[in-house]
Amino acid sequence: MADVTAVDHKVEEPLTEMLNVLGRTGDAMVAINGEMRIIAWNDAATTLLGYDAADVLGRPCHEILCWRDRCGDTLCDGQCPASELGEPDEMLATKQVLGISATGKTLWLSASTIVPPIEMRDQCRLVHLIREVALPPELERVIVERLDGWIPGTAADNGHLAVLTSREREVLQLLTEGLDGSAIAKTLFLSQATVRNHIQHILTKLDVHSRVEAVAFALRRR
Repeated sequence: MADVTAVDHKVEEPLTEMLNVLGRTGDAMVAINGEMRIIAWNDAATTLLGYDAADVLGRPCHEILCWRDRCGDTLCDGQCPASELGEPDEMLATKQVLGISATGKTLWLSASTIVPPIEMRDQCRLVHLIREVALPPELERVIVERLDGWIPGTAADNGHLAVLTSREREVLQLLTEGLDGSAIAKTLFLSQATVRNHIQHILTKLDVHSRVEAVAFALRRR
């Protein structure tokens, strides 16, 4: 059976074998060393995140994963606390995070983390198994409730959209494409503070309470 995992050539044989076994999964598998650099990457990681193994091996993991929590706060950076060796029986909880693909698409992800045996941790600190998850049920309910209450083509709908400025419509369009505030700022050459202000104005003018509701509104109008 052909290998589905690319492993850094510096990794020793016992660990390479372990990573090849872990990589034979439908989940994206990313292994990281003590310097928080990527040392293994499977085919499923390429499918999910859009990077080829050759593009990521040896690079700092935070540059590729770019994980944030649901509030948009950074989880992955150069000062990751996971770089510490940890206890022999260390375990890390599964997390739901926001990630960004190679094309800039925001992904809602579930990340399980395996901590290798302590004798291997000088070469491999963590192994992430990552999968895309569906929209959280509470957000699905919000969208369904909003869509059920709208009738296409009403004067009220047209009036709501008409009050948005051209810039606010640009921001709303990018939200529907899955971009977060940081990505929108880069796309439109604006500061993140300016983008936050535009989003707040959009929510107020559309009489909705969250970005998800604003996106649902925009998609319904299409």
